[in-house]
Amino acid sequence: MDPPAPAVVLRCRALVAGDEDSEDLFIAALARHEQVDSPYEHARTHLAYGMWLRRRRRPVEARAQLRRAVMGFDQCGAAVWTEQADAELRAAGETPTAPPPSGPETPDALTLLTPQQLRIARSVAQGATNREVARQLSISVRTVEYHLRNVFTQLGVRSRVALARHLEPDRPPSAGGVHAP
Repeated sequence: MDPPAPAVVLRCRALVAGDEDSEDLFIAALARHEQVDSPYEHARTHLAYGMWLRRRRRPVEARAQLRRAVMGFDQCGAAVWTEQADAELRAAGETPTAPPPSGPETPDALTLLTPQQLRIARSVAQGATNREVARQLSISVRTVEYHLRNVFTQLGVRSRVALARHLEPDRPPSAGGVHAP
């Protein structure tokens, strides 16, 4: 038998279980990972548990799990998974201590936005209303408004026009209209 298999099975059961059982299964999976040397699978379980916690509005606990996932994937050299875990960590409210290196197409302030904030900002900059963005992303209008206020604050803009100008170099080529990132 594959040594990490029991932990992976517990993780998979946690992903499909109801809310009342998932957390105990994630904790059991992490405990099993501690008994075997499987850093990649261990990091995947931290990521899955962190995502589960974040979606249940438990960001402080989620960040702890997601940080472990980022470190684990980074140690394994799993760059794509490291980026995924890092994006989840930012979505849980963690801001990087130093912004990642930016290219000419990515202004520094944009690297501080969460993936959700960036999706909303791009849609709004392309002319979408809050209601259209909410429908496109399957979230409430109030959630769009909340994220948009934070985007305006972080980017130092006061209007949708200023936001569009700020994102102009970042705007993907399109024939106009709302673009689904």
